[in-house]
Order: sequence, then C-alpha cells, then structure tokens
Amino acid sequence: MLQVKNITVAYDDVPAVVEASFDVGKGEIVAIIGANGAGKSTILRTLSGILRPVAGEIWFEGQRIDRLPANQIVHLGISLVPEGRRIFGRLSVLDNLILGAYTNRDPGARREALEFVFSLFPVLRERASQRAGTLSGGEQQMLAIGRALMSRPRLLMLDEPSLGLMPKLTARILQAIQEINREGVTVLLVEQRVREALEIAHRGYVLQTGRIVATGTGSELLQTDLVRKAYLGL
Repeated sequence: MLQVKNITVAYDDVPAVVEASFDVGKGEIVAIIGANGAGKSTILRTLSGILRPVAGEIWFEGQRIDRLPANQIVHLGISLVPEGRRIFGRLSVLDNLILGAYTNRDPGARREALEFVFSLFPVLRERASQRAGTLSGGEQQMLAIGRALMSRPRLLMLDEPSLGLMPKLTARILQAIQEINREGVTVLLVEQRVREALEIAHRGYVLQTGRIVATGTGSELLQTDLVRKAYLGL
C-alpha cells in the first residue's frame, strides 16, 4: 500500500531523516520505534504532506504523493493523528469529529463513520456536546483518533498515541488500534512504548539518528539485542 524510497528530510539544511526506505502492506500494523529525536515524527509529517523530502519518493497505492499538498493526501485516504492530539479545545466533541469529515461529503457515509467512532469510544457519544478541552487526556486521545477516522482513511498514522497516558489508558488505546485494524484500516504507528507497540505490530522498523537500522516482525525485533538493550533495558 505504502512505499517509501530513500527519503531524506531536512530542517534548515540539517538532515533529520536520511535515505529511509520502508513499506506498509495493506491490512498491516507497522510500527516505527526509536529514541526521541530519531526522526519518527518527521517521517509521519512528511508522509502526510506537512513536510517535503529533499530526496527520495513516496508512493501510495501506486501513486506518487511526495509532491502533493496535505489536503490532497487526505483525499487519497491517509489520515494522521498528530503527537499532542491537537484537538480544537473550544469546540464540542461532536464539532471536532465533524471537522475530521470535511473530505467525506456523503451524509450517509458521515453518519456511518460517526457511529463507528462512537462504537469504538462510547465515552465520546456521552460527551458529544461537551467542550473538547474539558476532556481527560485519555478522552482527548480517543477524540483525536476518532477525528482522523471520520475521513474514512485506508491508512491511519498515529504519532505517539500513548504520550502522557497512564498504562491502563495506553492499553485501551492500543486495543482500539487493533480493533481499527480488524475493520480493514492499515496502521502506521510511531510509539514510545516499544514493547507494547511491537506486541501489536505485524512488522516494525528501528530508526536511529534518522536512519533505519533494523527491521523484522514485531516478535523478531523484541528478541534482538538492539531493541532489548537500547529500548527495553534488558
């Protein structure tokens, strides 16, 4: 579904990602792990059209997208749940969700997407008229994921969805990601909780200082010395 070929991304001529190549197959959960500052968020921002690579190519379902604006990339079926949630705090939960559906002009499809979000996160239905800024951190993360799902993406990208959450809420978010995947949505996950991410991922990539240094299935990576020593403290 997604092919990333030797992309290099820079900020003010300083490379943040260097000749990174990876792919995501339809129906997979693929995790990208690495330390803070490794370039994980930069990759997701580049895939979503917020940044542009200075070299390399990005292909989605056979179409090259690395020169397309972000709004066109959303139309193609790619949605990003950004780090830090970035919800609209003064708007209601329902208005946040409706804003996520701006590319979805079919009223029936919008209702269907909304019902899916509410079935996934029932608390959002209960709080539909509540201002989003008054939600707890976990509820805000659910809202951010739900907003991204309203465009009915085929590829959902999540940037550190467990950031700032307690372990119990992290487990609920990761469970929801698996449920979304079972509904046919392909997932690209950047996550600081390495063990938990690799336990739900079909495959993973390890990113260090902007370069991909290892790849394998989630279970394979959990057994490597690199992951065990650098990220699990074993």
